[in-house]
Amino acid sequence: AQYDLGLPQPNLSVRLNRNTSRELLQDAIQVVAKGSGMPQFFNDEAIIHTVVQDLGIEEKDARDYAIVGCVELTTHGNNLGWSDAAMFNLNKALELAMNHGRCLLTGDQIGPDFGGIEEFETFEELEEAFRKTIDHFIDEMMKAEVVVEKAHQDCLPTAFLSAVIDDCLDKGLDVTAGGAKYNLSGIQMIQVANLADSLAAIKELVYDEKRISREELKQALADNFEGHEITQTMLLKRAPKYGNDIQWVDDLGAKWAGYFRERMKDYTNYRGGPYHTGMYTVSAHVPMGENVGASADGRKAKEPLADGGMSPVYGRDMTGPTAVLKSVSRMDDSFTTNGGLLNMKFLPEFFRTQTGRDKFEHFLRAFVDLEIPHIQFNVVNREDLIDAQIHPERHQSLTVRVAGYTAYFTELAGKLQDEIIERTSYADI
Repeated sequence: AQYDLGLPQPNLSVRLNRNTSRELLQDAIQVVAKGSGMPQFFNDEAIIHTVVQDLGIEEKDARDYAIVGCVELTTHGNNLGWSDAAMFNLNKALELAMNHGRCLLTGDQIGPDFGGIEEFETFEELEEAFRKTIDHFIDEMMKAEVVVEKAHQDCLPTAFLSAVIDDCLDKGLDVTAGGAKYNLSGIQMIQVANLADSLAAIKELVYDEKRISREELKQALADNFEGHEITQTMLLKRAPKYGNDIQWVDDLGAKWAGYFRERMKDYTNYRGGPYHTGMYTVSAHVPMGENVGASADGRKAKEPLADGGMSPVYGRDMTGPTAVLKSVSRMDDSFTTNGGLLNMKFLPEFFRTQTGRDKFEHFLRAFVDLEIPHIQFNVVNREDLIDAQIHPERHQSLTVRVAGYTAYFTELAGKLQDEIIERTSYADI
């Protein structure tokens, strides 16, 4: 039906594992090649054992997982997952850690002053200020979490939902009060690609090679790179980037995603259940980017952050699609028990031969073997997207994969359209 109709809803997903048949994969690839952005793929090898070990989900429930909305993972009929409890902007935390807790966009003091980049003699001192900033805002976020969950219990109990969720009737508790068998709250980490790129640029160009002084970096960011074009070019072109199978860069992102995940274990939600983490943005990478000043990865103020949640920054993954898989695989599966999202874009001509479709099957099997939780694809020409911006009336049925959902391209906001156009396109594997 999806092959013939190409509608943006319902959201079609395929679960893969090491024993998935060639027949199913080839059928799914035929649908991907049509360009509707569906199906998206989930990896049983990455998901099932992780939610059992990390969240204490019973194996029979873990094997029966399904998808909430975009890419959020849930068990059936026994869970209040609260999958979008909050989104935490790691890049804003780094901005404040480098700037005495002051916002680059407004100059306001919105965080504690743990120092500034010009004062940090070593990269480790910067990381320590970053850690303290993360800790401060996690504590603030959790205070808000309690208020929100209490408000739902007091003002929005859901008797009908509670009647169909396991254990609520036995406990005599509404689902919002912890009646479900599983009571989870999911927090999203946004955005690890920009974070890894920024930290890698600072480490290599400022501290290791001393090509850029700390004072120059601070001033360049404050000036949004105006008058500092050489510095911006160095940050963009000379520093290594996440998504290119450079392990130490990928490990920088994984280090702080792991730190954030571990901090979630220090808290219990208001229903008595655990917090866990996801790496997806829905489409919040655009408005969240609008609240982040210029960053050390060379990004200018208010520009979008990387799409997806595990995806590289658009245009910076330059060594091929398999390198992207290797980089993403360095994010531990425990980071994405609430869902993870990897966006990739291929050109339509790649799928026109059986050789191309066979290569894509091998690519998906590599995705399974590397235990990456999720992947999805746009199959579209850049020229068609640009023409759709200019002549939307000619492309009313053009659908694209945005985050964990498909939408009509012409109905998207302009900045979101631009970001999709700028994603790296692959013609081969």
